[in-house]
Amino acid sequence: MPPLPLASPADAARLGYSLPAGREMEFLARASARLRREAGRPISSTVSTVRRRVDGGAVLLPGGPITAVATVARLAEDGGATLTGWRWDGMEHIHCIPLASGDVNVTYTHGLTVIPDELLDLVCSVASRLSATDEAAGMEAGIRSESIDDYQVTYAAEAVETASGLLPGECSSLAGFLGSAPGAYVVRPR
Repeated sequence: MPPLPLASPADAARLGYSLPAGREMEFLARASARLRREAGRPISSTVSTVRRRVDGGAVLLPGGPITAVATVARLAEDGGATLTGWRWDGMEHIHCIPLASGDVNVTYTHGLTVIPDELLDLVCSVASRLSATDEAAGMEAGIRSESIDDYQVTYAAEAVETASGLLPGECSSLAGFLGSAPGAYVVRPR
């Protein structure tokens, strides 16, 4: 089941966006999917298990904000035992892991529990742009040149890319809000 859209039709209306009646959720879901793909990590609160390298008895967790750390465990090939004695700093580091080096699996909760208005506005803005692009027959908004005799049309590469992705300004806004993409892979999402 795909994740729920980051914004609701009520959010769009409250923020002044008008989406096609009856298709609001479709465009909000499409916009949310694009933003999640660009973010490279979950935006909404989720539980993940990641494999991380222990360096000097500590690990750095990706995908903040981090709201809880449940377990730190050895890898299956190292016995899979749950480790004790570690301390989470309340941000992105776990300290005092009783291993000098090696990898561990960390299960933790991260992402936003409440989506702030700044991000809701970005979701609704992208949804509104997608709905306007969807209404354009062909890609008239992206035509760079057009001829009449022996009909010919040239589409701007940026418009073709934009139809399936985010505009550079939208990517910058998202990166400014969330920070850079994480440097870990989810081993087992829940």
